[in-house]
Amino acid sequence: MPKATPKLGSKLAKWRAWVKENWQVLLFWLVCAFAGWYLGTKGYGMALYFRLTGIDPEEWTPIMRLTAQKDPKVRSTVSLEGLTDWQGRPLKLPSNGKMTGLLFICAQCGMEEKLQVFQTFAQRHADKVGMVIVFIGQPDAEVLRLSQSWTGVVWARDPQLVVFQRLNALYMPRLYLIAPDGTLRYLSPLVGYLWGADRWMKELERVSKKLGR
Repeated sequence: MPKATPKLGSKLAKWRAWVKENWQVLLFWLVCAFAGWYLGTKGYGMALYFRLTGIDPEEWTPIMRLTAQKDPKVRSTVSLEGLTDWQGRPLKLPSNGKMTGLLFICAQCGMEEKLQVFQTFAQRHADKVGMVIVFIGQPDAEVLRLSQSWTGVVWARDPQLVVFQRLNALYMPRLYLIAPDGTLRYLSPLVGYLWGADRWMKELERVSKKLGR
């Protein structure tokens, strides 16, 4: 036991020497850690996010903040396996070397007016983005009419809701942009389900600037 004491003293001496030489780095790290904790507890991190995206914080309810924690991360790889066409045949996405614009919608989304906004976006970026509309629910005559009238877009189903759950598309409409290699480049905020067509136009204009047009 007495032999262990010099070793312990040697280690402590090395630690003291390291702290003495690197106290500025250690102090900087502690300040950053405290600042991150303080800003997080005060909600300033979310405030900055709201400011950058233009979201009204009052729209972002506690349950939505909790749900958003399950969102896939931008720049992570996502799988679209499980999507089918309306005849039940599997879809292979992304395809054609383009980015895939994956839009989840349902019959209760105020669909037709908002779809016109997404249609304009799809046409504007047709050379870069292939739009895929995933309808959740049982399509009625109105949905079938819309699917037939909008050309240049793939209408898809998610019969087992596996992609729906994988991408956390609980609040619709919700838009995802996925690169040809399967990398998630963008997902719309959960609060988008509260937005009207005008607010979606502003968001898609912001996305268009990122796409370079």
